[in-house]
Amino acid sequence: MPSGFQQDSNQLSPDFYRVVIDMTSGTYYPTADATTNGAVTPSSSDSFATVNFPTTYAKGKARARGNMRFRNVINRLTGLADCQIIDIEIGAETNGDAQATSLAFTARFDRDNGIPLTGTLQGTATVGNDIAGNAMDTVAKAIKDAVTRGIMDATTASARVYNPAGYSNDSQESITVASPNATIANIYGTVTVALIDGTELITADNAGTAE
Repeated sequence: MPSGFQQDSNQLSPDFYRVVIDMTSGTYYPTADATTNGAVTPSSSDSFATVNFPTTYAKGKARARGNMRFRNVINRLTGLADCQIIDIEIGAETNGDAQATSLAFTARFDRDNGIPLTGTLQGTATVGNDIAGNAMDTVAKAIKDAVTRGIMDATTASARVYNPAGYSNDSQESITVASPNATIANIYGTVTVALIDGTELITADNAGTAE
């Protein structure tokens, strides 16, 4: 048997974080037709049975906006480090008209120890606090910051929109989303992130120890 084996410190050691967004407040996540509605959802119009598709053009646009916010959240998370989204749960989406009241998913990071926290030197500057002015002294807090920023990102993009009165029902059009609520603290307060499982990389410092 070969001797002198040593684990590479760059070896993958995945951690799992549960992200929950509470969208029950109609003030923080409005439903009226505007750039602020649609909440955050991965469900598109055709995620439902045909009889449950959005019944109006306004509802079709709302679903497209929810999709765009979800994409913004994913873009923010993957900007931190390699990330996989699993175990998605959506609350109250019984049909294409119903706006989600909650969204929960698990984010798996294989290299989360490289996610910059407040005070970490990056190039010629150090990382500042999160969007709400709080120190990011844990990875969970950095993830919460990324999710909040994704929800609040103002975006205009070409999106697929279902219009029951349209000639072909589905069309590509320019859709704009704004933050569901202009107050950072309101959106920040709807997001919770918790480390639910982690794999510790065994090194010479912790080999042979257990807790």
